[in-house]
Amino acid sequence: MDFSKTDTQRMVSAQLREYIDENVVGETENWDSGENFPEKVYQDLVKMGIIGTLLPEELDGQGFGIHTGGIIMEELGRGDVGLANVVHNQILGNVTLSEHGNEMHKEIAAANARGENKLSFGLTEPDHGSDARAIETYAEKDGDEWVINGEKIAITSSQYADYNITFCRLGDSKDFRAFLVPLDAPGVEVLPYHAIGTAIDGWGQIFFDDVRVPEENMVSEKDAFKIAMETFDYTRPWIGYLCIGCAQKTVEQTIEYIKERETFGKPVATNQGPQFQVAEMLTKLDVARLKCDEVCWRLENGMDHTKDAAMSKWYSAEVSFQVVKECTVLHGHYGYSQESGIGQRFSDIMGNVIADGTPQILKLIIARETFGREYM
Repeated sequence: MDFSKTDTQRMVSAQLREYIDENVVGETENWDSGENFPEKVYQDLVKMGIIGTLLPEELDGQGFGIHTGGIIMEELGRGDVGLANVVHNQILGNVTLSEHGNEMHKEIAAANARGENKLSFGLTEPDHGSDARAIETYAEKDGDEWVINGEKIAITSSQYADYNITFCRLGDSKDFRAFLVPLDAPGVEVLPYHAIGTAIDGWGQIFFDDVRVPEENMVSEKDAFKIAMETFDYTRPWIGYLCIGCAQKTVEQTIEYIKERETFGKPVATNQGPQFQVAEMLTKLDVARLKCDEVCWRLENGMDHTKDAAMSKWYSAEVSFQVVKECTVLHGHYGYSQESGIGQRFSDIMGNVIADGTPQILKLIIARETFGREYM
């Protein structure tokens, strides 16, 4: 296994890091999902081809692989977890449309890569987060249209998205389908769902009350539950990468701070305790990154990866959260202030410990893949 970066990956990583350092780091304190959404930064990322990372060139994408996408997520995470989440969500949406949809869906995916629309991914419901098979939102056929009723919650980008890829059951059956629903359609209501971090995520609740969409808006005849689960196999290491990026930047900032900060007449960094903490944090982040690299390598080589994807997301998010917490403490009271930026990262990264599978669910997947379903 060779996880070294290609020339293209090094170029993309360097260009994106330079942009993030100049335009994102230290600039996010007042960002939000409304008037202060960083639209210029978002459109700059569009121009750099980041939103079309996985789309083929014929759909105005870059045609990059899963590993390159992960490298991009890490660089975005170094700047702002919320920004990384938004980009991650757009790629998730346009790939779903391009790989499973019809020509109309493909054009909307291409328009998304061009920055002409924003997408949201509607799976989670109030009573059904981890248990996605039990979702209650349903669609019923009425002539040439489908009528959708139900509710989605904690949907990233929904507050400013143009479309939602809405996962439904057909009537009261166990058949799953996904529909592309314009969020300005009659019967759709979007309400903000406030988080303690990631202010630009655009989290929201979406209510569907007899929402009508034409037949062509069904994304695929394929079981949409399988579509959703397949996406997790690459979005999980990507979440791992963006968490690692956030934690890595925080460690680097902490190293510089404790080299300058003096206590009892000498820099904090001269004490063995902080030195050992930093050594442990850097080691754990390297291990987490290598696991994410392995998952992407497995995906790109058509190998089994479900267990490894669960491992990568659980371990990376958990380790990164703990690293940011330790860095907050090493900064003392300053780390807990808004001015440091560390406190914001501490709140931001917590959401990704939960997203795309809680630690408990991920451990169940690891156990299932290890022992077999008959033991679950």
